[in-house]
Amino acid sequence: MAIWTEALRRAEMVAAGSVLARRGLVRGVEGNMSCRLEGGEILITPGGAAKGRLTAAGLVRCVPAEPAPQGVSSEARMHFAVYRECGRVLALVHAHPAAVLALSALGRVPTPSLLREGEQLVPRIESVPPLQPGSRELAEECASALRRAPAVVLERHGVVCGGDDLWQALGRVEVLELLASIELARPGAVVSI
Repeated sequence: MAIWTEALRRAEMVAAGSVLARRGLVRGVEGNMSCRLEGGEILITPGGAAKGRLTAAGLVRCVPAEPAPQGVSSEARMHFAVYRECGRVLALVHAHPAAVLALSALGRVPTPSLLREGEQLVPRIESVPPLQPGSRELAEECASALRRAPAVVLERHGVVCGGDDLWQALGRVEVLELLASIELARPGAVVSI
């Protein structure tokens, strides 16, 4: 059963990467994803890979309690910290959605109550200050924030969403982008300086 489950997770990650790229939630080689496997291991995207062109064989199996293997995503430390600290999180998607980044540049996060879907998928959104990508500090802040909320806005960096599976985590990224787009389009939403 474990072999089938891992093959399914690999196929799901390839498909989710394609969705992220096609919807403009990541560009080039930015962003990363992971999911838990049986036995405490995780499956994570490799570093420097375009998410719209992932291959199942190119995904990396890791043990969060051990050092990250060569070639893994630069944000592996963050994924490992979340899985160690947040037992309920089974999958993570880190993306760079443009509207969320624009709203974050204004010092704000999306408002879940703008849409019923927002309230259902992301009833609470946390924010993490600008920290060095790949750093221990960012990893710890993300893990702490994901203990309190299913979605986190990383100021000037993007979003990280957890879920019961990749599709729920991806759906949260998508709804954050929609909420941010609505918020930016509202009259008086953007203040000129």
